[in-house]
Amino acid sequence: MTSELEPVDIKTILVAVDGSEYSDKAVQYGSAIGPPLGAEVLLLYVVPMLVSATPYHDTVSDQPFLALQKVGEDILTRSKKLAEENGCEVTDLISHGDPASRIIEIAEEREVDIIIMGSRGVSGIKRLFVGSVSDKVMKDAPCPVLVVR
Repeated sequence: MTSELEPVDIKTILVAVDGSEYSDKAVQYGSAIGPPLGAEVLLLYVVPMLVSATPYHDTVSDQPFLALQKVGEDILTRSKKLAEENGCEVTDLISHGDPASRIIEIAEEREVDIIIMGSRGVSGIKRLFVGSVSDKVMKDAPCPVLVVR
């Protein structure tokens, strides 16, 4: 028994970047797929939130946050340049919080049709306890997820 599948219409691609080699490959895939489909390509970097609390200091320090923000901006700049070198115009976004959660939330908010992201290669005991961002996104994303390695 065969069923008729509706054609896939990809209008928005979200490429999650983290500055890794796999992230650069994800940008290459997104910039190769987006233009022929006429899809908007969004690059997203999520600044992880750090909370520092001690008995003497129970506020979040701005220094680590500002450093991570700058790292994210630099990664987005490099990723945007890579996409543009491949002939793809992109919109860059920066967000803050848990990376997997924010990727999923932004995909929902923007009604993204596919998420493309790199695999960080977390394995063994660490993967057992913390998992990976790509695992979490694949589990809960509202759309298909392409993990590049």
